[in-house]
Amino acid sequence: MILSMAYMAVSSKIPVMLESIQKAGVPPKFTTEFLHVLGFKSTNDRLFMPVLKGLGFLDASGVPTDIYKAYKNQSESKRVLAKAMRTAYEDIFLADENAQGLPVEKLKGIFATKTGKGDAVVAKMAATFKTLVSIADFSVLDAPIVENLKEKSEILPIEKESTFVKKTSATEDFFPGFHYNIQIHLPATSDIAVYNAIFKSIKDNLL
Repeated sequence: MILSMAYMAVSSKIPVMLESIQKAGVPPKFTTEFLHVLGFKSTNDRLFMPVLKGLGFLDASGVPTDIYKAYKNQSESKRVLAKAMRTAYEDIFLADENAQGLPVEKLKGIFATKTGKGDAVVAKMAATFKTLVSIADFSVLDAPIVENLKEKSEILPIEKESTFVKKTSATEDFFPGFHYNIQIHLPATSDIAVYNAIFKSIKDNLL
């Protein structure tokens, strides 16, 4: 099981700090010095690095991962963060699969059960979790996957022979289908009324 126990002392700074790494280049290693370059020089700001490691943005040595790089794409960043949270807080989502919607007090209880930490620490953990949720997008991850298995078919009244019909699409795939060949032998006659009677019968009975 997985559970990131990293937290920020002041969780309200998380959105600004995450935004800063989107705007900056990717460092070879995320260090305290790089944090200072981003403008975060408080001792409490250093807690941001364990949070990034917990989310999988940094590896154990502080090197930015593919998740870190993917988060820099602002059109996908919220979805990337939600996916990272699903992994980082696996135990929390096992306790409640919709944990992103839980109030802080409920989250504090779950964190306390899973970590055994005291009230002050679990309060910071829960606050960190909720702040991350506020800038993540779980809607795509949580949307039900619906597969349409219905197939439409047309049954013709007269079946004479079957074959395979080539699908007219860019993929040029083949799919099974049916082709019907109806042959009508007309009598030799110069009387047009005979032909009219035959075609009228076909129209009335087959079309």
